[in-house]
Amino acid sequence: MKQVVAATAITATLILLLSAIAAASPEKTDKFGCHKCTRNCERYDLLKNEYHCHGTANVQSQNIQIAPRIYGNSTYRRVASIIDGDTLTVYYGIGGKKAKVRLLGIDTPEASPKEKAECFSTQATQQLNKLAFNMFVLLKKDKLQRDDKDKYGRLLRYVILFDNTSVNEEMIKGGYAKAYPSLTTTVEQYKKLENEAKEKKLGMWGECGKAKKNDTSQRLFPLKGERYGSHNIN
Repeated sequence: MKQVVAATAITATLILLLSAIAAASPEKTDKFGCHKCTRNCERYDLLKNEYHCHGTANVQSQNIQIAPRIYGNSTYRRVASIIDGDTLTVYYGIGGKKAKVRLLGIDTPEASPKEKAECFSTQATQQLNKLAFNMFVLLKKDKLQRDDKDKYGRLLRYVILFDNTSVNEEMIKGGYAKAYPSLTTTVEQYKKLENEAKEKKLGMWGECGKAKKNDTSQRLFPLKGERYGSHNIN
């Protein structure tokens, strides 16, 4: 009798386990733990038929290297390139297509056009490259943001690393960016971080004040005053 009860309990446990696995990943995966999304794709920020992987897939295949990774209920995408201090591209879509992402809630010195680059634009771009290039990142929306994209078609997102580090925050903390006045839940927190960086004279807050006003090789990043409105995000 005890053996029958034990066998029944084991069977029930296996059924529950298999049900949980099926619910988390209803489609069959290949030997790398990857597959194409056929249902519930929007829940995971995926396109229909977009190839993605569950967990780590350490292989040389370029197709798998750039495929999104799903951990729990979150989808992480690999950063493909860094454009400037507050803009990057990620692999987003079928066949390795890329999407531009504008870091939400921050503003960095303009790097373009090159002959009129603002003070500390190069350092800001280098820092974003150090933090995010080739990393898998979570692209997170703000619950208060009105627009999914800016007028240039860039996704407006917080960029979060695996260890839950916010790239947006790190850029402000180091003096590489300032808080952008926008309707978000983080605007006050980001302004506080900006003020702390100013007090410590970190990054551009220490360097750009030293720049000579008659130096025509670069423009000073506008440290005083703010630029309002989504049309100014660039």
